[in-house]
Amino acid sequence: MPDTPMTHTFPSREGVTVILHDVPTTLDAESGEVIGFRLSVSRAIAHLVQDAARDQAPGATVERRYEARPELALPTPDPVSLELRRVLRERGLTGAEIAERLGIKPPLVSRWLSPDYHQHGMETLRRIADALDMDVEVRFKPRERKEAS
Repeated sequence: MPDTPMTHTFPSREGVTVILHDVPTTLDAESGEVIGFRLSVSRAIAHLVQDAARDQAPGATVERRYEARPELALPTPDPVSLELRRVLRERGLTGAEIAERLGIKPPLVSRWLSPDYHQHGMETLRRIADALDMDVEVRFKPRERKEAS
């Protein structure tokens, strides 16, 4: 069954409600119920919601038409999240175990470990390092330059 264009409402991280029209939606062939979206559609939705919410006041509602974005590359994983995952794996710890050490709820650690999360604060990193009996090191390096085609 081909995707069906539908209107969906998405909340943004900024507190803006984004209504997207004509979103290709996968429906159950028998019941007609919404199953979800293809991965490429989900990625496009994430970008469209972020773009639509930009410069809007929290609580605002914005309407947009879904636009396929085949040129979207996979987002670059956050290096801090990847490093946190590596250290926990190396230490044989789960997210729940580090959450317990920090006295926080496991979903917060899950957010920190998500490769899409790019908002780790230094104080948080210091607390994690203390819980792991480690130090935090920050370094700057030159950007990789993309060659012109």
